[in-house]
Amino acid sequence: MSERITVLQLTGITVGGSAEHLLQLATLLPPDRFQTTIALSGGGPLDAEIRASGLPVLDYAPSHGEGHFKQATPDGPVELLRQFLRIRADIRRHRYDVVHTHTSVAGAMGRVAAWSAGTPVRLHMLHAYAGHDGVPQPKRSLYRLVERALGLFTTHYVAGSRFIRDVGVRHRLFRPEDVTVIPYSSRMTAGDATAADRERLRQQLRLPPDALLIAVVGRIEDQKGVDLLVRAVPAVVARVPRAHVVVVGDGTRRAAAEALTGELGVTGHVHFTGWRHDLADVMRAVDVLALPSRWEAFGIVNLEAMAAAKPVVGFAVEGIPEVVVHGETGLLSPAGAVDDLARDLVRVLTEPGLAARLGAAGRRRFEEQYVPEQMMQAHADLYEELLARRRTRISRRRARRGRAG
Repeated sequence: MSERITVLQLTGITVGGSAEHLLQLATLLPPDRFQTTIALSGGGPLDAEIRASGLPVLDYAPSHGEGHFKQATPDGPVELLRQFLRIRADIRRHRYDVVHTHTSVAGAMGRVAAWSAGTPVRLHMLHAYAGHDGVPQPKRSLYRLVERALGLFTTHYVAGSRFIRDVGVRHRLFRPEDVTVIPYSSRMTAGDATAADRERLRQQLRLPPDALLIAVVGRIEDQKGVDLLVRAVPAVVARVPRAHVVVVGDGTRRAAAEALTGELGVTGHVHFTGWRHDLADVMRAVDVLALPSRWEAFGIVNLEAMAAAKPVVGFAVEGIPEVVVHGETGLLSPAGAVDDLARDLVRVLTEPGLAARLGAAGRRRFEEQYVPEQMMQAHADLYEELLARRRTRISRRRARRGRAG
């Protein structure tokens, strides 16, 4: 194609794996083939990195102001209408070839706005479902009904895992032929920790140099199960007194998680750091990544641990076994099995050979199956394919009209 394809990558508040994925994809798309813009709902931990990317950025919800967790208080209908009108005005003004939406609310507004503006390709990334099994009825059925209706405004779907595709097909949210699986990657490059890396983090946490660190990274919400990990800490510390948990992130359940450490008497072994922008350094400095999620479609943080050659210990929920291979790159136990989680953490902390083997296998898997350039190229090819299909349909339609006339 002689002219560059114009693409709008649209998301909500920039927190979590969906924002990490959007930032990586948007910055990897080659500028000689694509003219990429990012639209976001300001007030998230990745805002600064996105604005520093050099790409045009639209903040369609500037009223959120500063603060990472404005989404804890849902926007009212009037504010959502304002956001929708800003998005639609931008899409109409720039006449994008592709509008690629991410996250539930932004995905709904963006697809409808793009349809109303006549955007040729309206693509939605399935990071998770608003109507997942953890949502109580009747909300769950309502959310699924809404997604089916949004299919009328959607050209195609992208799923980051086979699991998330299969769930959508099973619940008849879309047809199998309407979704393409493109595995996630990670912005983190493979690398090993130095002695200085390990010492620096421990000094920051005011811990002895020989402390063994368990990291949990992400939003502190019910989904991520930080409370389940905290409940495992007493059993871990009883066997491994040098063990400490580093909680990197923030969220509406942080205060409850901090209170739980006090109730269980492990406050000195659990350290809440808030969001950090040196995650690569943190991941290389810790000994193991814990993934105590109650539900998780993929978990990009798994790839970040694999890049750093760290074993992953967590629960075998939803799409996690697709990424973390039990006994090969990590150890997985049944959902919510706190005692098993504690047992597996103790194993990797007390068996250096096992930890090294799992970590090395994880890095190999990362380098073989989750290459950033492959992820980007699959999206670029899909954009071009969907646009070509659109143009072919238009040409055929015009030809039929010509014959009829």
